[in-house]
Amino acid sequence: MKLAVLCVALASAGVSSGAFAAQLQGKITDTQGNPVAGARVSVDGGHQVNADNQGHYQLTVADNSHVHLHVSSNQFKHSEVDLQVGSGTLTQDFTLSASQIENIVVTASPLGRSALESSTPVTVLSDDQLKLNTEPTLGDTLDKLPGVQASHFGAGASRPIIRGMDGPRVKVLENGLSVGDASTVSADHAVTAEAAAAQQIEILRGPGTLLYGNGAIGGVVNVVDKRSQEQAVERFNGNVGARYDSGNDGKTLNADLNGGNGQFNWHVDGTRRRTNDYDIPGNAIAADASSHGTVANSQLELDEYAASVGYTADKGFISVSGARTESNYGIPGRGEPDAPDITIDLKKTAWQLHGGLLDPFAGFSRIRLDAGYTDYQHGEQENGDADTFFYNKQKEARLTLNNNPWGEWQGALGLHASYRDFSVDGEEQLTPNSTTKTLAAFIVQERKINDFRIELGARVEDYRLSPDAMALETRAGETEYQPQEVSDVNTTLSAGLVWDFHPAYNLSVALTRAERSATAEELYSYGPHDATQSFELGSEFRIENGQIVVNAGDADKEIANNIDVTLRKLEGSWTGALSMAYNRVNNFFYEANTGMVAADLINGDEEGDLPVYQYAQADAELYSVEAQANIPLTELLSLDLFSDYTRGKLVDGGNLPRISPLRFGSTLNFDRDQWHADVGMIAYSRQKDVAANETESTGYALVNAAITYRLFTDNGDMLVYLKGNNLTNQQARPHTSLLKDYAPLMGRNIMLGVNYTF
Repeated sequence: MKLAVLCVALASAGVSSGAFAAQLQGKITDTQGNPVAGARVSVDGGHQVNADNQGHYQLTVADNSHVHLHVSSNQFKHSEVDLQVGSGTLTQDFTLSASQIENIVVTASPLGRSALESSTPVTVLSDDQLKLNTEPTLGDTLDKLPGVQASHFGAGASRPIIRGMDGPRVKVLENGLSVGDASTVSADHAVTAEAAAAQQIEILRGPGTLLYGNGAIGGVVNVVDKRSQEQAVERFNGNVGARYDSGNDGKTLNADLNGGNGQFNWHVDGTRRRTNDYDIPGNAIAADASSHGTVANSQLELDEYAASVGYTADKGFISVSGARTESNYGIPGRGEPDAPDITIDLKKTAWQLHGGLLDPFAGFSRIRLDAGYTDYQHGEQENGDADTFFYNKQKEARLTLNNNPWGEWQGALGLHASYRDFSVDGEEQLTPNSTTKTLAAFIVQERKINDFRIELGARVEDYRLSPDAMALETRAGETEYQPQEVSDVNTTLSAGLVWDFHPAYNLSVALTRAERSATAEELYSYGPHDATQSFELGSEFRIENGQIVVNAGDADKEIANNIDVTLRKLEGSWTGALSMAYNRVNNFFYEANTGMVAADLINGDEEGDLPVYQYAQADAELYSVEAQANIPLTELLSLDLFSDYTRGKLVDGGNLPRISPLRFGSTLNFDRDQWHADVGMIAYSRQKDVAANETESTGYALVNAAITYRLFTDNGDMLVYLKGNNLTNQQARPHTSLLKDYAPLMGRNIMLGVNYTF
C-alpha cells in the first residue's frame, strides 16, 4: 500500500512539473523511402513514443544530455544511435532495413529491448498470428512455437513447457506480474491467463529469474493486454471477435473497448467460451471401444471480463485494473466403471496497479511500480459436488529504477516482494496449508562497445516457505504431520553478450547461474488425487519396505548453470535463427512413477489402484536445440521451417519423464494483397528415451492449413479466417501429457472466425 501511495504521489508530481528544454524529432522510413508507421522510438530508461502514420516522431529529453536512442518496429531490424543533445530541437532521421524475424519490443525485458537485441532467445506472438493460434488454454496456444510444448491435460488445463521445464519452473505472467493461480501445484489446474484478451504473448526461453525470481528458472511467458496504457489514448477504438470450432462444437466471443481524451483513459474487455466434449479418431482408451470417437468429460465453459482506468502525462502514467475469471472444465478419466466425472469449478479476481514517472530524482531516468493482488479458488467436483477446495491469495510488488549512465553502464535496479497464502480444504488435501514469502533485490546493467552489447545482472532473494501441520492416512492409521520449514537465500548471476558482427547477422551468448527453492507440492504432497488419477508423494517422504517414512530428510535447493548461444540471420535471401542451450541442474526435482500403486502403501479400497508418483531429486542435464528459417520463394510464396529437440537425462543414469521428442515443421505461405493462405505439417518423432516405468510414445504428424482475408473500411478493418488443424485426422498422443494413454489430442478441427478492429 505504501508503494502504491508513493507511485501516485510521484505521478502527480510529474504532471505538475515543468517541461523539458530539448526536443528530438525526425522521420522513420524503410529503404524505399516509405514511412514506417507505429515504429517505437525510445531513450534508454526514459521516454518513448510511437511514430505517426507518416513515420514522424517527436519526444522530449533533458537538455544538454547524452542519450542512446533506439528505434524498433516489427519486421524491421533494430536501429540505434548515440546523441549529444543541446537545447532547442535536434532532428534525427532513421532508415530501417526489412527483416522477416519477429522484432517486437519485449515488455518482460528489464531494459525494454526487442527480440533481436536479446541475449537469450525470445519469441513474441502477436497480431494475426496470435489470433490464428489462440486456443482455450495457454499451453495449446503456444505449443507450435520453437522450444515450447504443452502439458495437454484435457480441454481446460494445459501449461506451457519450455525446453523440458514446466510447473514451478516456468513463470506465467500477466503484464509482468504473476498470474496468481494454482496451476503450478498440479497438472489438472488451469492457467488463468487468457490468450483471446492478449495484445501480445512473450516467451523467454531460458532463465528469467533476474526480474521474476524463484519460479522462472526455466523460462517466462508474459501475456500482455491493453489494461494498462503507458501512451496517451486519444480516441475510441476496440476489437470484436467471434469463432466456431467444429471439433468440439466450440463457440468463442471476445471484445475489448478503449477510449480516452489524451490524458484520462479507460478500457473494458471480455471473453466467453463454450465447448463440448472433443472429437478424436479411434478410441480414447485403446482397449475400450466405448471410448471411440470422443474424449468424455472434456467440455469447457469460461467467462472472463475486465476493466481499467488510467492517466497519462508527459512525464508519467498510472493505471488500475480489475479482472474476473470463472471457468468450469472436465478432466478426462481412465474409463473405469462407475468412476465419477471430475470437473474443476474455478473463480479468480485479480487487481493490478501500474505506474511510472520519468526523471523522478537526480541520477535516475525512470521509476516504475507494478503491483497486484489475486484472490483465487477452485473446487474439485465429483459428479457436480465439490469435496475439495483450493485457495490462493497472492500479493506482489516490484519497484524498478532506471539509472542514468554510470560511466558507460546503464540499466535498472529494484526490489521485488511477494506473499502467497495457499490452502486446501476437503477430502483430498494433498499439501498442508502454507505461506510463501519472498523479498529480493536485483540489478541489470548494459554497455555498448563498438559492435558488442554486454549485459550483467544479479538478484538476491530471501525465500521462506512456512507450512501448517496436516493429517496423513498411513497403513498404521492416521497420523499428525508437521512439515519442515524452508528458509533459503537464492542468488542469480547472469552475463550476456550480443555481437553485431555483420549487418545481416548477430550472435548472442547468455550465461546464467540460478538457484531455486522447492515449492510446497514438491516437498509435502501426500495422498490420492482423483483429477490426476495418481497417488502423490513429496520429496519429504521415503518408501521403505512398503512403508512411508515421514520427514525423510532436508531437501536441497536446485542450482542451475545454463549457457545459451543464438545465431540470427536478419536479412538476405533467407532469414532465421539457431539456438543451442545446455543446462546442468543440481538437485533437480522431478515427479517419478514409482511403479507401485496406492494399495501397496495405505489402506483404502477407493484409491488402491492409483499409481504412485513421487517427487525425487537428482542431478540432471538438459540439452536443447531450436532452429527456424523463412525462405522467400517468389513474390507470392515463402517457406517457413522449424525444428526443436530437448534431451533430458539424469547424470547418474536414466531419463527425465515427459520430455518432448524431436519435432520438425514446415509451412508454405501465399500472400497477395489482402489474402493470405498457408499449409503445413508438424511431425513428432517417436519418444524412446523414457524414464523408469514410463511408456514410449509413437510418432505422428499433424497437417494444418489456413486462409485469411482482410477487408479494409473507412472505420476499421475486418479479418476473416478459415483454419483447419489435424486435417488428416491423425491420432496424436503427446509424450508431455500425463493423460496420453486415455486422452489423445483433438482430431480434425475446422475453425471459422472473424475479427473486426476499429
